[in-house]
Amino acid sequence: MSLSRYATHRVRAHYLRAIKALPLPAPSTGPIDANRLTVLGRDRIADRTVVFGTRTDTPRLWAAFHDTDTEPSLIGYLTGLTTGDPDLWVSNNAHRAWAMEDDHTPALKQAAVRIWTTCTRDCEG
Repeated sequence: MSLSRYATHRVRAHYLRAIKALPLPAPSTGPIDANRLTVLGRDRIADRTVVFGTRTDTPRLWAAFHDTDTEPSLIGYLTGLTTGDPDLWVSNNAHRAWAMEDDHTPALKQAAVRIWTTCTRDCEG
């Protein structure tokens, strides 16, 4: 698939949509302890409980596995939640394969948007 100026707009649109659906690799922001997150909500994704939370020193919506047998439990963080079209940044390569399986990335994004909008609605008014 070419992205040259001769490619059709439809091909470009499909390509960009496919790229946007993939989880993005994130550079390490330093050690983030998932147990110290302020949990805003939880959701079950692929029979695993994922918690979504924030930290005051790193203002992002972080996602981590809730079960204690997964180490490290931190998956990564999500940005673009206010637009309703978030990006998933996987900060741990150990969880990148899981995030790309089946529909895990779209499920994480949908849960994050739902939890974020519920939290901002309940907290702000």
